[in-house]
Amino acid sequence: MKSQAQTGHIFRFTLKKEWLKLLLWLTGCAFYVIMGVVAFVEVYGDPLERQSMAVAMQNPAMEALFGRAIGIDNYTIGAMYSHTMTILGFVLFAVMSILLVVRNTRSEEEDGILEMIQALPTGRLAHTTSAILLLLLTNGLLAIISTVLLIVLGDGSMGTEGAILTGIVYGMSGIVFGSVTLVTAQLSSNARGAMMMAFGVLGASYMLRIVGDSGIELLSWLSPLGLLYGSEPFVNNYWFPVWISIGLSLLLITIALWLKHQRDMGAGLLPDRAGKRHATALLKTPMGFVLKLVKTPLVVWAIAMLLLGVSYGSVIGDVEGLLEGNEVIEQIIAADPDLSMVDQFMAMILGVLAMAATIPSIQVLLRLRGEEKKNRLEKIIAGSHSRLVIFGSFIVVSVVVVVLFQLLQSFAFGGSAVFMDYDVLLREIIVAAMAYIPAILVMIGVASVLIGWLPKLTSLIWLYVGFAFVVLYFGGLFDMPDFINGLSPFYHVPEMPIEEWSWTVTTVLSLLSLVLMAVGYAGFRRRDID
Repeated sequence: MKSQAQTGHIFRFTLKKEWLKLLLWLTGCAFYVIMGVVAFVEVYGDPLERQSMAVAMQNPAMEALFGRAIGIDNYTIGAMYSHTMTILGFVLFAVMSILLVVRNTRSEEEDGILEMIQALPTGRLAHTTSAILLLLLTNGLLAIISTVLLIVLGDGSMGTEGAILTGIVYGMSGIVFGSVTLVTAQLSSNARGAMMMAFGVLGASYMLRIVGDSGIELLSWLSPLGLLYGSEPFVNNYWFPVWISIGLSLLLITIALWLKHQRDMGAGLLPDRAGKRHATALLKTPMGFVLKLVKTPLVVWAIAMLLLGVSYGSVIGDVEGLLEGNEVIEQIIAADPDLSMVDQFMAMILGVLAMAATIPSIQVLLRLRGEEKKNRLEKIIAGSHSRLVIFGSFIVVSVVVVVLFQLLQSFAFGGSAVFMDYDVLLREIIVAAMAYIPAILVMIGVASVLIGWLPKLTSLIWLYVGFAFVVLYFGGLFDMPDFINGLSPFYHVPEMPIEEWSWTVTTVLSLLSLVLMAVGYAGFRRRDID
């Protein structure tokens, strides 16, 4: 068909462009599967311990996080994995697919790449079809890798059929939400809008699943996440959710291709909201310009942070029964027998929440590089504002985001813990969250150095974030040496409320972040704008 002409060439070009990012994503997803299987096999080898865990998991807060309880009567390793790891895996793989599809459809169209491709003898749908092929290939590899890992690492309760089904539903979660993103990429006229709509569908699906698992079971089946969770690998091995998901994906892909054929290049089927005739006084300032760029993503992140904090805080009262006597978990949180297990768990969760707040703050700063790549930054610098003002505006907004999000998360986490009648002071939780701000500022400083001196390698900051998360979450379990742990700024932060605030650490990390930001600006001031 003429509309698909040169699809193979475009697909090969896309694969050549994306292979490294896909390799990193697949490696991360494989690590998620490996850690889940190995941890359960090592920690819960005793059937009595698994059954006590099953009892503890049967409460609304746990079901909201992980899904309705399945396989409770015979809580094998396979049942435990299916119960606690699949929903979070679905979300992880859906996020990967949403970003993949947006990057290779609407983003390339927005950047003018599609216009250059279609100036050549290529089909009207070839570019979108190549993105579909990439989506299918990536999630197909994900399904195969997950299946092999589950077969190789699992115990006797994790049969071959269950492993195959788990791998397939993992892959289908990515394909379903990737297909949703293909549709939103036709509806919105820009990449940010397409991404926000796709993440909105993912969030709505997650909330629908929570409501359904709380009692209205039909709602769970109407959610793509709840539908795939209903396959119950290693327990009942239902295959009909897979067939329904395949049908849904085919329908969405067909709709996306039809919509792509109907619309003009650069346009979206949903009308753009009419802008104001005159810019506000705030928008005319560099700071206002930055806020305008990042406003919508930050609102979405704020909602996610609020929900994350409430989720963790609501289960804090059940933690002691889940953790006590569990040697591996005690290693992860470096448990001290003289201290409360719950307080130690809270300290670890506050670190995880701080890591989560790091992501949007770095994204704000990286928007500076994004504007540069789209050739819009040089127009701003050509005006009356200096590079210092522009660079500083992005830095200031990033710092403000850190402070506000840490406050938001600590209020949500501490407030929900207090509401659940756990004996904790909200003030202590807020102070403990504030202790992580200098460490997050160091991460922002590293990102600014990359922007200033190595702009083409700014994506490396995400590897550093991933490394910091591994040190924070698994450093105790892996018994990593101190000099490796010390490369993460989060390692030096006192784990309140079980440790005391350290002004020395706060001062050193704050000064280090200022130095890194200054070094980053020095490079940004000296180099040419791409």
